[in-house]
Amino acid sequence: MPDSNLDKMRAELLHGLDVAKKQGAQGAKLSFSRGEAIGCSFSAGRLKDTEVRRSSAYVIEVLVEGKRGTTAGNDPADLPEMISRAISLARVGSPAHFSAYPAPAETKKVKKYSGKTVKITREGLIENCRKMVDALKRYNPDLFIEAQGSRSVSEGLLVTSGGVSHRFEDTAWSLGSLAQKTEGTDMLFVGHGHSFREVNDFYNPDLITERLLFDLKHGEKIVESPEGKLPAFLPPEVLGMFLWPLVLGVNGRNVAKGDSPLRGRLGEQIFDPGLTIRDDPHWDFSPGAAEIDGDGIPTRVMMMVEKGVLKNFLYDLDSAGMAGAEPTGNRGCMPYSPEVLPGAEKSGDLLASIDDGIFIRELIGYGQSNMINGDFSGNVALGFRIKKGKIIGRVKNTMIAGNIYDLFKKDVALSSDRDPMLRLPSAVVQGLSVSTSK
Repeated sequence: MPDSNLDKMRAELLHGLDVAKKQGAQGAKLSFSRGEAIGCSFSAGRLKDTEVRRSSAYVIEVLVEGKRGTTAGNDPADLPEMISRAISLARVGSPAHFSAYPAPAETKKVKKYSGKTVKITREGLIENCRKMVDALKRYNPDLFIEAQGSRSVSEGLLVTSGGVSHRFEDTAWSLGSLAQKTEGTDMLFVGHGHSFREVNDFYNPDLITERLLFDLKHGEKIVESPEGKLPAFLPPEVLGMFLWPLVLGVNGRNVAKGDSPLRGRLGEQIFDPGLTIRDDPHWDFSPGAAEIDGDGIPTRVMMMVEKGVLKNFLYDLDSAGMAGAEPTGNRGCMPYSPEVLPGAEKSGDLLASIDDGIFIRELIGYGQSNMINGDFSGNVALGFRIKKGKIIGRVKNTMIAGNIYDLFKKDVALSSDRDPMLRLPSAVVQGLSVSTSK
């Protein structure tokens, strides 16, 4: 950032480590971050607002007598007081399942800062949003249209009593739009957007509009929903949603607590052999790109499922101590950039292979089931019926349900083409439970 003075800030944070130690902390970590974001939003097809936001934050965590205490603030003058407060909280805090913050280790350099992104202007964001709005208005002037764009730049530091001193710089952009078509009691909602750290070919309002127009055009005709155990076409973003129970299952804290149904099943075949799922925090400029986690542990590419076989759980420092395992550098035991390796057929050919089934675009209430056990259910917010390999219209009043460990156990087909922003393919699964209220 233009007025960056992180060397002075590093000295203050290192002094804070000494203060914490003198006040009785056996270990400590201090982080500082600050950023600037610009953005704009359109509502009802008109420019609603523009904004410039600046933020700064400190977070302090200390270890005292086997317990942790954490405080946060945004005024550097409060740093000594925040440290004292963190130590007081630690004395009555949650147990820490580790005794020290680890020493520095070699990290892989990951690109997260782009000069191209810094050059995005508020005027440019407004222009791109207006392009999306105007294209949708040309299709149907009666649509209720919203659009948004943003660009952010941030920087920060992490220092720990283990000796880690890590500096980071980030950029990010986002563009998105949604439209609502209302006719009587029928409402059709469509929405789409892109985000990344570097300006690339997908910083393009035309691509977003193209997707929205696809959904609007295919949603104009309402058809009877199919029912029963059916094949379902899952586009990349919905495949990622369906795999959320797996993310909970490989979460190291859930494993250590005994809440995960995957505990004790490493090496077992849990999915179709065609499914390989890994976490790649080293994908340059991706939203989840990361060199270290919040404790200063280097990140790594983690194979979660390989050819359907469960390979690894994801641990941060504390959950690894709970499980007696090695930390994998996953902040909060969550993946950074999960990807599914591609299959053999084009997505268009997969869709054409369905004789009678459902294309799911959006779901409502998907996360309200017993997700950690793999159970899911939800209302189809936007979906289409497929007959003889073609989309014939939009379905309404339709629900789906099932268990992903059953649904993805066999007969899963993945596309050879993937969403380049998500690195996820489309999928066709068999036997999805579909019901409707007619």
